[in-house]
Amino acid sequence: MATDVTIVNAALIRLGETTLTALSDETKPARLANAIYADVRDAVTRAHPWNFALARAELTANASAPTWGYANAYDLPGDPDHCLRVLTVDGEDEISGRWTVEGRQILSNLSSPIRIVYLRRISDPDDTDPLFREALSARLARELAEPLGKSTSLQQAMGELYEAMLREARSAVGQEGTPDLISADGWLESRF
Repeated sequence: MATDVTIVNAALIRLGETTLTALSDETKPARLANAIYADVRDAVTRAHPWNFALARAELTANASAPTWGYANAYDLPGDPDHCLRVLTVDGEDEISGRWTVEGRQILSNLSSPIRIVYLRRISDPDDTDPLFREALSARLARELAEPLGKSTSLQQAMGELYEAMLREARSAVGQEGTPDLISADGWLESRF
């Protein structure tokens, strides 16, 4: 059974520190970990489209439109499925330019309702992927290294471990499910 404490302890072990019994322990590592844990967890979730954190929603436009630039504004999902990152809107990624996120809203010219795929906050470690927990502990180790007086080379090594864990996760996630079809557009077809 994974817990916040087991994830923090994995980070502390990487740093050569003693482990905790609870995040509320009255030790410097516990106070530091408790202060940053939720923010680092959300940052690691946001950094990669983890399958366990994917969610879908259908949103209706707000009564008031944005002042200019877009026809509609849609509020992002809130608690309990707090939206950390929007991946697609009606099947289009953010690069398409048909929508943007500003504050806690999606702005778009798309008509209501819209369908989104997003990354949601997952606070129970048992509901996460083991690769996520490994990446989170590496990122925590990187963030805790300097305040705990560890060497900058150890901090850098933990950053490299975190990046390696993200690459491993990308590979694993890329092998789950049916790959997206790549369709040729007019520009590609013009070569023939």
